[in-house]
Amino acid sequence: MQCFMKMLQQRIERDKVETLSPVFGNILSKEELQQILKWLYLDKVPEHYNLETMDKQNLLEAIGDDIHILSYSIEKWKKELEEKITPQKVYDVLYQLQLETHYLMTKILANWDEYDHSNFKALCRKAGTPQPLYAVFESSVNEENKYISVPLSKYYATEWEAVSKKSLLISEEQFEEHQLQILSL
Repeated sequence: MQCFMKMLQQRIERDKVETLSPVFGNILSKEELQQILKWLYLDKVPEHYNLETMDKQNLLEAIGDDIHILSYSIEKWKKELEEKITPQKVYDVLYQLQLETHYLMTKILANWDEYDHSNFKALCRKAGTPQPLYAVFESSVNEENKYISVPLSKYYATEWEAVSKKSLLISEEQFEEHQLQILSL
């Protein structure tokens, strides 16, 4: 999925497509749009943008282009993957699987591409490393009951995917923001 998003980003940049789909107003929350605008301006948002008083439409207009939303999403997703991997974790997983000569053992983490991350994630599953899962639940479900309650979504490997599903439920299923929450398992 990340590879597809990266190819789409490159095509949009190459074709110089400058559009902003109105669907993002339904899919993304105001908080997510604020985060994208902060990211776009490297956390130095110009003073004429008052993030607290701007509505979703104004935030979308300030963002201005789908490519910014796509680029933010790619970077956020990549960062989620990178934050969970340490050299010690790589060593432990490969040692457990008796793959001490595997190419990932000596490859610098900063140089890993999508294939390396995917490969390592598969090795982690093979090693039985617990992978966090995220799902959308009704806000009435508490921490103790999350394992016995049925979620409103499938289980996702990243919180970002669960947030996207929550936004879709709000826009398509007429849920209110306060009625839903994301819990990790």
